[in-house]
Amino acid sequence: MKVKGIAAFIVERLVDRSNHLSQGRSAGAIGFINQEGYIDSMTEIVNGGISGLPYRQMLSKVAKTEGEALLEIINQLPENAVIITTNPGKTGIIVGTGGLDVFNIPLISIGVKMGKAAGVGLIYPKKEYFDLATESEDIQLHRLTAKTMEEEREILRESFNLQLNYLDICKELEQVDIPEDEVSLAKVPEKKWQIPAIEVNTIDKEFAKRLVAKSTEVEQGREVAAIGEIIDGHIIQKGEIVVGGMGYVPSRMLASSYTDISGISLKEAYTNIIPHNVAIVHTHPGGTGVMHMGDAMAGPGSWGRPVIAIGHDKDGNIKGATVIELREEVAKLADEYEEVGQKYYLAETPEEEAEIRKRRFGIAQEYTDLCKPLELK
Repeated sequence: MKVKGIAAFIVERLVDRSNHLSQGRSAGAIGFINQEGYIDSMTEIVNGGISGLPYRQMLSKVAKTEGEALLEIINQLPENAVIITTNPGKTGIIVGTGGLDVFNIPLISIGVKMGKAAGVGLIYPKKEYFDLATESEDIQLHRLTAKTMEEEREILRESFNLQLNYLDICKELEQVDIPEDEVSLAKVPEKKWQIPAIEVNTIDKEFAKRLVAKSTEVEQGREVAAIGEIIDGHIIQKGEIVVGGMGYVPSRMLASSYTDISGISLKEAYTNIIPHNVAIVHTHPGGTGVMHMGDAMAGPGSWGRPVIAIGHDKDGNIKGATVIELREEVAKLADEYEEVGQKYYLAETPEEEAEIRKRRFGIAQEYTDLCKPLELK
């Protein structure tokens, strides 16, 4: 749906909220495009926290979020929805496509300079942007394969040249004086967005061995991963094994190991192409398979699929395997993490701030308690 302009009152309200928050904090809301192509209504504004905008909280204004993965929440949005955020200290230009991959709807950034709107940037989900993101992932990983300084220098040059392409993805959106319309939402049936929770108990031993063999073959510390199929609680290999970076596997690379995702967003891939009965399986070089918040959010927290870690030593000996399944606790911790991030700015004493910071670390640590040991068989 093409966006022709945005109501001036929406820009004004968001800038006012951002100014009120100060400290470089952003504000955001879900906006809605009318039949003429103008954004003339929006949800309640939410405040940014210590880690930026709390997207789950923002989406809760239009969708059921309690106990749900991010993908389940996003798939409840109406087709005319857009994400609107302020960007203090910037002019509104958007030079990244990460949000498009996740939301697959137009993203709008309101630049705020010296307390006033400096510009309104807009990017649409487009095939070429998703392919650009894939290319960017590939270049970043390619740097790890460089064996000489000159080779790495050439890869960096290629990376910087690619970044120049991002300067042209953003268009400036016109502000128009139009009246505010009421937010009217059509409820999306639960069967269209709900992802079934699947229990995982065992993983194919040979699958795990193949992952670990690849992990020890490449640069030390690089994780490898593949998509596994879950059959009666048992995981077998389904996708190709891909080699990631130091401590991570890029999201698009992982999804493309299962199927071709050229020209589509991750949201589309995990909604329409990658089935529900799959798991994200990756290695933890030097670990025992215990996972953390980042693992949980890369698996069930975002895409509603279980995530598995295979821990191993440098000689390829498997030390353990665990899974974090699609459970309500994953979403509850994510919601609390956002809430605590906002409380940071309400602290009146160093003691209060210390408690808030400790709780943020505590939440991250609680994700490790969600790890369930897996049997290799």
